[in-house]
Amino acid sequence: MINIFEPSLGEDDLNAIRKVFVSKWIGKGDVVNLFEKNFANSLNSNPENFLSTTSCTEGIFLASKLFNFNKNDEIILPSISFPSIASSISESSAKIVFCDVEKNTLNPTAEIISNHITKRTKAVFLTHYGGFPIDFDPIKKICDKNNIIIIEDSACAVKSFYKGKACGTLGDMGIWSFDAMKTLSTVDGGMIYLKNRKLVEKAKMLLYLGLPLKTKSGIDSSDDGIDKWWEFDILNYGRRAIMNNVTAAIGNVQLQKLDRYLMKRKEIYDFYFENLNKIEELDIVNDKYYDFEFKSSYYFYWIQSKKRDELAGFLKENGVYTTFRYFPLHKIKLFGKSDCELPNSDFVNDVTLNIPIHHNLSKTDVKKIADLIQSFFNTKK
Repeated sequence: MINIFEPSLGEDDLNAIRKVFVSKWIGKGDVVNLFEKNFANSLNSNPENFLSTTSCTEGIFLASKLFNFNKNDEIILPSISFPSIASSISESSAKIVFCDVEKNTLNPTAEIISNHITKRTKAVFLTHYGGFPIDFDPIKKICDKNNIIIIEDSACAVKSFYKGKACGTLGDMGIWSFDAMKTLSTVDGGMIYLKNRKLVEKAKMLLYLGLPLKTKSGIDSSDDGIDKWWEFDILNYGRRAIMNNVTAAIGNVQLQKLDRYLMKRKEIYDFYFENLNKIEELDIVNDKYYDFEFKSSYYFYWIQSKKRDELAGFLKENGVYTTFRYFPLHKIKLFGKSDCELPNSDFVNDVTLNIPIHHNLSKTDVKKIADLIQSFFNTKK
């Protein structure tokens, strides 16, 4: 079965892990610090604004603590988003305000977002769908006017750029994912960008048990002559969500290969466009939908057809697994918004299909996928 996602881990990743094991320090240490620095540098950004964590979801939940979401706040969120964002907002007692997206990009626009802004709006979450940047400047303009915090879910947008600036560093906070399905995979893990460096310090405390940043280990404290080196203080309620050296070692190796991975995805994207764009019953992701300078990570490749469900079944029968990300959150009863009227979100949920575009695909795989889609629609004429 040709899968929709697939990581690429090799001997060089294993060698990096071995070095960490030999060092006998597998927890958070210098390897993590190096990964944070290397990742920031890869985005042409300052490492002082970055910190790692155990998953993108941890970073998303952290946002509500850093910006003090509460029951008096409204948080705008595109319905076509990852479910952990809605969960984090609900946990904070803030009100979720779902907004619609464009039919073709599956991203919201400034106009769409502005229709949901009230005096209670505190923040907006933005998802760069499939690694294709949202048109950020108009959104920033209305958010600045209304003193609204911008948080970017850049889980799928590693090294995506909007007008020369990295997605995830455009707003007040950005979060990336390095899970097993991502282009840059550390098996699990995440990275956080914070525009305000004072919040970086607070975030570090919240991600490590609420301990003061300069708290020394028990061993170091005992060497300083402290009699009861096991005593400590806590300044905030916190969790333990810090990256370890094993995970970071993989990340450092993956970063060295990332540009090659992204180039392969772009080649597949171009092949699909060349071979699928003339099918009348099919709409496909297209650069012309984005009327601004951008660079995509090409994490998703999506096609749209009224025969979506039948096509997905046909592809699966022929050894190609496809899916749709993401099921509209306003349709989930837990979030209590099933009565929302979001016609574009409903539309894309009915017609959109993500097909494989990962960098492990061979030319034979890609040709097979395109040929199968062509043959499906040829038989339907």
